[in-house]
Amino acid sequence: MNYSSTLKGYGYASLSAITFGTIPLFSIPVMETGMLLPSVLIYRFAFGCLSMMAILLWRKQSLHIRWGDGMRIMFLSILYAVSAVCLFSSYEFMPGGVATTLLFSYPVWTEVLLILFFHEKITLRITLAILLAIAGVFFLGGIGQTDGIKSLWGVVLAMSSGLLYAIYMVIFPHMRIRKLPALKLNFYIFFMAMLLLVLYASFTTGGVQRIPDGASCLSLILLGLIPTTVSNVTLVRSLTLIDSASVAILGAFEPLTAMAIGITLMGEPLTTSIFIGFMLIITSVLILITKGKSLPNPLQKYARHKE
Repeated sequence: MNYSSTLKGYGYASLSAITFGTIPLFSIPVMETGMLLPSVLIYRFAFGCLSMMAILLWRKQSLHIRWGDGMRIMFLSILYAVSAVCLFSSYEFMPGGVATTLLFSYPVWTEVLLILFFHEKITLRITLAILLAIAGVFFLGGIGQTDGIKSLWGVVLAMSSGLLYAIYMVIFPHMRIRKLPALKLNFYIFFMAMLLLVLYASFTTGGVQRIPDGASCLSLILLGLIPTTVSNVTLVRSLTLIDSASVAILGAFEPLTAMAIGITLMGEPLTTSIFIGFMLIITSVLILITKGKSLPNPLQKYARHKE
């Protein structure tokens, strides 16, 4: 592969990670207007589905799936929906950049699950990465601060979101639907997750709320377009040009972007504790995903079908 294609691959991978890191920028202002969490997620998935549907129709790609595949996708949609609820809920207890950094712990969770259920050997590298991640969570959680309990609950929610991503990564390689085209698969995951959230909202918040104003509508459209559709399309494109390990390493731009946006545009604090925790978690993840030329199989499969 020539240098130009490789350079394009790095560009697409970086753009994918950066756009995914903009989730707090578009979601938190809408939540601050009073729109409840289920409705924000429903609109995110709805606008994301519309964008993906447009791409699929433009490509003239068939949307047909078999019944069995539909049931498997429904299972993944449940994981995805609950993970999204946990992540967005954590924004109520901690800065969005910190929450996104904690979400980026999913490679660490993946290693833990592989050790527990797939008998992967515990090496010094894995042990060091896990210890660094735990230390990073300690600093980001604000342990010992006046709002420590509140921050700790936010840590639990954000880490739970990362854990659900990791479960997805571990089980996906063993599912038949891994052979489906990435965009088509993600469209159905988002669509079914949206239906699940509509059902959830009908029982918890009285249904889907109306969009309160034009600014919120624009934010929701961008939420479905930029960190959902654009992030996914550029990710898939990057994987045709460069290796999965390089794509995963460039995924570090996700929390970096969220942290930068939170500090510069949303007035989130940058304390010494937050900075240390941020660096520890990034270091932990990089230790895991830079081993050799390839990633663990579950992480490779996840990268191809990530949001």
